Amino acid sequence: MELKENLDNYDSAYKASFKYNDENSWFLSRYAKYMSESITVNDYKSILSLGIGHNIVSDALSAHLKENVTKYDILEGSSSLIENYAILDEYKSKLNLILTYFEDFETSEKYDVIEMGFVLEHVDDPQFIINKFKSFLSPNGRMFISVPNATSLHRQIGFEAGLLEDLYKLSEYDKELGHKRYFDTKMLTDMVLNSGLSIENTVGLLLKPITAEQMKTLGWGENIVSALIKLGETNPELCNCILIEAKL
Repeated sequence: MELKENLDNYDSAYKASFKYNDENSWFLSRYAKYMSESITVNDYKSILSLGIGHNIVSDALSAHLKENVTKYDILEGSSSLIENYAILDEYKSKLNLILTYFEDFETSEKYDVIEMGFVLEHVDDPQFIINKFKSFLSPNGRMFISVPNATSLHRQIGFEAGLLEDLYKLSEYDKELGHKRYFDTKMLTDMVLNSGLSIENTVGLLLKPITAEQMKTLGWGENIVSALIKLGETNPELCNCILIEAKL
């Protein structure tokens, strides 16, 4: 029998003390905002999240439980992340944490929103995950998929400057997070289309010309970060992260 990876080993990368926590909060907040807008506009009732991660996305989507969302299921493979996740009393009847590997999850439910933000770079078979969870999507629902981008502007600059030998090579930071691969816009697009889904929109989450650490050293404030997020929306191929909104 194949031994499953112990996902508790990566918990340290999801704490506020992690070196790149600020950068993660920038693009995760934009990702969550994009989905929240879609949930409100389309009056969606049910949500499925693949992973708790940094809590930013799950906290933002949980807020919709105060409004029209009636069901929010979160799948998580790390028992320690589940144990440390605090569910507000007012959400307990609607929010369900499920300890499972994504590959093993089964349900008869159909969800209006299925989000797999920063999941596909971790799993053994990303095409399998998209294909599997497509079957849990309601007819008028949306699937939101986001991944780090190998061909982001700051990586291309690093490559041309001789600081990065391969755009698709994983860094020590990537390995600490449990990443197994990089995507680019075409790779992710092809994978979504190969699943039989159609693409509603492709968005960039953060246009980053230099590393987040360099940005902080230079004193770039929230106004600069906001500008880079806004400029990145229409330039996904150059952004730090790619977001695809797909439908049946």
